[in-house]
Amino acid sequence: MCGDQMNSPSGKSGIIQPRRQSWRVVSILTVLFFSWALPSTAGEVWVANMKGANVQIIDTSSNKVVQTIPTGAGAHNVTFSPDGKLAYIANLGTNSITIIDTMSKEKLADIVTDTKAHDVAVSPDGKLAVACNVGAGNITFIDVAAKKAVHTMATGKKAITAVFSPDGNTLYVVNAGAGNISVVDVKSKKITQTRQGAKGAMAIKPTKNWGQFWLTAPADNKLLLLNTRTGALEASIEVPGEPHGLVHSPDGKTVFVGQRKLGQIAMIDTASRKIVKTLSLGQRPDMIDISSDGKTVYVAIRDDNKLAVVSAADLSLITKVDTDGETHGLAYKD
Repeated sequence: MCGDQMNSPSGKSGIIQPRRQSWRVVSILTVLFFSWALPSTAGEVWVANMKGANVQIIDTSSNKVVQTIPTGAGAHNVTFSPDGKLAYIANLGTNSITIIDTMSKEKLADIVTDTKAHDVAVSPDGKLAVACNVGAGNITFIDVAAKKAVHTMATGKKAITAVFSPDGNTLYVVNAGAGNISVVDVKSKKITQTRQGAKGAMAIKPTKNWGQFWLTAPADNKLLLLNTRTGALEASIEVPGEPHGLVHSPDGKTVFVGQRKLGQIAMIDTASRKIVKTLSLGQRPDMIDISSDGKTVYVAIRDDNKLAVVSAADLSLITKVDTDGETHGLAYKD
C-alpha cells in the first residue's frame, strides 16, 4: 500500500482526496463563470443636452454613450426619483418636464409647466415633483402617479432650483433673480418665510446631517453656508470665477464646485473651508455630480460638448466623453 492509504482506516484516502480536489476546481470555475456572466453593476450618468434636445445615458464602466432619448428643446437638468426608477428632465425650450422610466428607458410623459422649466425637485416619498420655472418666477407641483401638473404658485424672480426637507413637508426654493430663498409649506402651498439667498444662485445642497445649506453665489464669487433651521449665514468661502454647480462627497469631507469663468473645478475641504486643488477642464463647466462610492466626479462642460470624468481622490482627469450639444445638467445613478 502507498503511504496515503495506510494513514486512512478505510484505506481509501488515496481515492477520495483527488475527487475532493476535482470538486474544488469545478466549484471555483463555476463561480468565476457566473461572476463573468452576471450583468455589470456599473452606474449610469444621465446628461441633458440643450441643443441636442435630449438626454444621453453614459455607462460608467466604459465611459461611453449607450443611449440617447429625445426630450425637449433646451433639455437642461436631470433629477432622479429617490428610488432611482424615474428620471425627470427639465426642458427650458418647451416649458415642460419629461418623465422617463430608468429601467425600460421609455418616455412616460411630457408635462407642460410654465416658462423655462429649469430644474425639478422630488419629494422623499417620490409622490410629488416640483418644477422650478425660471422664466416665470414660479414653481409647478406635479402629481407623479397621475403624471399631471396640479398647482402653480409664484415664489420669486428666476425661481431656479429647489430642495425638499427630509420629511417632505417643506420646500426651499432658490430665486436667483431676487437673491432670496422661499420657504414653502408643501401641504398648504404657501410661503412661510423668505430667507437670504444669492444673486444668480444655481445650486443649493444640504450637508449630510442637514445642518447647513451650501449655496452658490456667483455674482459675489462665493459659496454661502446657511443654517437650514434659521436661514442665518454661518460662513462664506471665496470661490473665484463664478461658482456654478456643486456636490458634496458622500462622506461630507469634500465639496466639488465648478468655476465657470475660469473653465475649471475646485476641490474644497469642508473642515478648513478652503480650496485645496483645482483642475482646468474646458469652456463653461456647468453641473456636477459624484458616484455613490465617492470615487468619481462627473462634470458637464457646456461649450465643449463634453462630459469630464474626474478622479475624486486627486482631482485628476480620467477622460472626456463626447456629448450632444450644449451639455448642461447631469445626474448619477447606480
